Amino acid sequence: MIHMIRTSILLVALVLYGICFALQEKYAGEQEVVLKPSLPANYYRIVAGYTRQLTAEMLFIRTGVFLGGVKPGTPHENYERALANNLEVTTELYPRFLDPYFYTNSFLPIISEESASRAACIFENGIAANPENLILRFFYGTNFFLAMDEPLKAARAFSDASELSDAPPMFSRIAAILSAQGGEIAAGLMSLKTMHAAEENEMVRARYEEEIAIFEQALEVQQALKAYMTRYGSAPETLDQLVPMFIDGIPEIKDSLVMEYSPPDLHLKRPTKKLNR
Repeated sequence: MIHMIRTSILLVALVLYGICFALQEKYAGEQEVVLKPSLPANYYRIVAGYTRQLTAEMLFIRTGVFLGGVKPGTPHENYERALANNLEVTTELYPRFLDPYFYTNSFLPIISEESASRAACIFENGIAANPENLILRFFYGTNFFLAMDEPLKAARAFSDASELSDAPPMFSRIAAILSAQGGEIAAGLMSLKTMHAAEENEMVRARYEEEIAIFEQALEVQQALKAYMTRYGSAPETLDQLVPMFIDGIPEIKDSLVMEYSPPDLHLKRPTKKLNR
C-alpha cells in the first residue's frame, strides 16, 4: 500500500514538473531576449574586490546565455553595443580569461566596423595580459585584415607575433603578403627574402622564390609609377601609360597574387572576400 502511494506521488510530481517545464518553455519562447550592458569595470573592481575573477566569469556566462537565446533574424543593432560592452568589461576585470576573446572574435567583427574596432581594443588588452598567446595575436591580425580592411596594421600585428619564440613561419609570410597588399611592396619583398635565406626545406624555398619573383615584378611597376609621378606631377590613369618610357611592359602575374592599381597606389594582393555583415 505504501509502495503504491509513493509511486502515485512520484507520478503526480513528474506530471507537475512536465507541466511547469512546458509552461516555462512557452513563456521563454514568447519573451524577447535582451542583453543589458554591464556597468563600468571600475565599479565591479570596487564592489567585487578579490572576487573580480568570479564576477567576470558570471558576466561572461550571462553573455553566453544571451547569445545562445538570440532568435534567428534578430538585427545585430539590437544588441551590438551591449555585447561589446559586456565583453570589454569582462576582459578588463579578468584579462587572463581566454574564453571571452573567442566570443569577441566570433561575434563582434562581423557586426560592423565600429564593433570590429572595439574588438581590436579588446584583443590589445588581451595581448598585454597574455603576450605569448599566439591565438590572440592571430585574432588581432585577422580582425584588422578581414573586418577593418587595414592590411598594414594587420601586417604589423603578424610581424610582431612572428618574433615570438613559438610563432609559426606562417606569421612572417602573412605579414609579408599583407605589407604588399597595403602598398609596401618593398617591405614585403625584404621579409620574403629573409625567410628564404633562413629556410632549409627545399620545397618551401622554391615557393618563396616564386613569390619573390612576383614581388620583384610588382616592385618594378611601383618604381615606374614613382618615376612617372616625379616627371608629370600626378599619377597615370592606367598602368599602360608607363609603357614604354618608364617600363618595358606590365608583367602578367598569373598566380595566387594579383596586382591592383588604385591611382596613385599599387597593391599586390590575394583575391579576398569581405565579411558579410
